[in-house]
Amino acid sequence: MGLGKTFTNSIVREIGRNYGKAASNYLLGDKHSTPIRVIRGNKDVSRKRGRVYHNDYDKALQKFEIKGAQATFSQVLNIHSEYFALVEEVNADNVIDLNEMSFLVQEVPKGISVLERAKSALLDLSKQDFADKTQEKIDTFKEFMKSLDKALDITKLPEVKFDQFAILFLFLSFIALDRVYFSPKKAISYFFPLLCCGTVGLFSIIYLLFLNPSSPDGYWGYRSSIQLQKTNNKLAIAIKEFTTQQIAKY
Repeated sequence: MGLGKTFTNSIVREIGRNYGKAASNYLLGDKHSTPIRVIRGNKDVSRKRGRVYHNDYDKALQKFEIKGAQATFSQVLNIHSEYFALVEEVNADNVIDLNEMSFLVQEVPKGISVLERAKSALLDLSKQDFADKTQEKIDTFKEFMKSLDKALDITKLPEVKFDQFAILFLFLSFIALDRVYFSPKKAISYFFPLLCCGTVGLFSIIYLLFLNPSSPDGYWGYRSSIQLQKTNNKLAIAIKEFTTQQIAKY
């Protein structure tokens, strides 16, 4: 049974906790933890499907309207289900995407706001049982946010400091010697410099224009990792600030 149809607080808390913990482990340097990315791939739950709605959850929110008690409560169930189906979709590939995490937490207040409107309407319709069940759905949104916030640790984010000595290897990258500095234990790091120096500059040009910019081992790979860490840190801090602010309102 998927998260979209499983509404217990314990499962919601567990998913939020695991999601926040996985991101924290990676951000703090545990490279064996769940992979993380900041560049959106083909699966992006925040992009709009068509011209109107981001996803089915967004569609359910925008089309919500107060009707009779049963119809209103059915919309409550649908909104709740679609949100956690979205959470399940994000977690399906076992890759943490900080952009998607940011999108998910920002969607929680929207769901709570609509469900609170529904609860008020159900009380006006003298449907206390439906109103109580709606409050339970509201509580699961809050539990998800709280558990994610608690597990997301940003107190010891890696310091991002550019190695000024690396500038020298920007110039040495013309003959692939940057690999020797950044990846000294890899045999291939010595192969490329020898090949560059052993040719009449032709391979050096090919290496400089095509191989080096996409390599994770040389200067450009080092620079890319620095920029990625900065982006990760910035996104994680923004997510934490948002979740903390929202929880203070509960």
